[in-house]
Amino acid sequence: MKYLSFFLGCLFSGVLAGQSAQIIVEAKGCQAIYLYAFNGVDFDVVKPLSADASGAFQTEIPTAGGPAFRYIGSKTSDVLPVIVGGDDTLRITGTCGAMKAAVAVNSPINEAYQELKKTFQAHNRDFSNGMRSYQAAAQKRDSLTMQQQLEALQNLDARKRRLVTKTRDSFPLLAKVVTMNTYLTFLNENKGQYPNELDYFVNTYFQFVDYQDEGYGDLPWTYEGNRNFANTLSGAIPNEQLADILLAVYDRWPAGSQARMFAMGGGFAALVQKKHPATVKLADAFIQQFRGKYPKQVAKVEAQAATMRTYITGAEAPLFTGPTPEGGTVSLESLRGKVVLIDFWASWCGPCRRENPNVVKVYDKYKDKGFEILGVSLDKTKDRWIKAIADDQLSWLHISDLKGWQSQYGRLYGVSSIPQTVLVDREGKILARNLRGAALEQKLAEIFSTKK
Repeated sequence: MKYLSFFLGCLFSGVLAGQSAQIIVEAKGCQAIYLYAFNGVDFDVVKPLSADASGAFQTEIPTAGGPAFRYIGSKTSDVLPVIVGGDDTLRITGTCGAMKAAVAVNSPINEAYQELKKTFQAHNRDFSNGMRSYQAAAQKRDSLTMQQQLEALQNLDARKRRLVTKTRDSFPLLAKVVTMNTYLTFLNENKGQYPNELDYFVNTYFQFVDYQDEGYGDLPWTYEGNRNFANTLSGAIPNEQLADILLAVYDRWPAGSQARMFAMGGGFAALVQKKHPATVKLADAFIQQFRGKYPKQVAKVEAQAATMRTYITGAEAPLFTGPTPEGGTVSLESLRGKVVLIDFWASWCGPCRRENPNVVKVYDKYKDKGFEILGVSLDKTKDRWIKAIADDQLSWLHISDLKGWQSQYGRLYGVSSIPQTVLVDREGKILARNLRGAALEQKLAEIFSTKK
């Protein structure tokens, strides 16, 4: 399993109600420093730090709730994840622009988590090596080596169990991190309970988690662990059924809880990245469950889900209007009644330019039968855009906001690479994505041969 870099905290005894902790940040090149918290899909500003006479930034935070993990930096794209509230004074040294490489100085809590990360990496390495060796031995029918690897994996599982117990006794918050990352080997642990490893994985991946513990609601590893879980399952279950499986797992958390929101947010993030067919169903469940309680998180999921809906055949194509090279505007809605190919391209895109002769060919063949192309350029320079249109003899409609990869139209359709196309029917519904060359010509022939 892949463990991503969230730095989490551990709860030490002796942190009493009413206590507070000081944070001091000595970072070069910083105009401002903020303390952030993860909210399930994004970051919130907890408070800004104040600059003192020496140029350091300081703040004081209450610690009645015990240690927690937060983020320090000048902007959310450049932060150091740290555990706060476990030291009377947390001192951080670093440089703005590279805060991820900053260091929490002489902080036992942060040092404890650094060691835990190394342990996770060692477990992951030993598991991967052991499974590879076992599978290689199985192919050779080398029973002795197979048994040796099973014993090594059994020892690994025992180490994982001991880590759960050890951290639970010593660092309760750190123990929650461990429970989100403790998967025991199917070969040794299943013992006939589940018919295959997929069922075993789904049912036992979070076997050490206490779903009633409210502490998981402020734990980014609740998000991150579920992101890893969904990411692994996305390769094994390539259809919408994955949403039902994930939702059954999320039902283990109390309804409406922040922990359930974190878990669902992590799963959704994994599926969005994969453009998985189950993404929209999971998003709809998230929106329905949390619309009233977590509006900020729901709004972000809604926006991301809107782009994913453009990957669903039969979905409504999102409408947009954009500026033409001549200074006018064209809207997708104005093309209702025609079959429209939305063609995302750019003058600087070599594959796009090489594909253009094929697009010209099908346009000339079907433009008089109700076919239109709306070229959406991801250019930044108008002159290059116009020149490419002329050079490639692209006689169809064109728009661009000249914002490159930040194009609002590209983002609306989840475009992360070009050339990319979306074929829309006469009623404005999506027929297909990424048809090019012979596949596009075949689809158009099918459409126009059946037109009445």
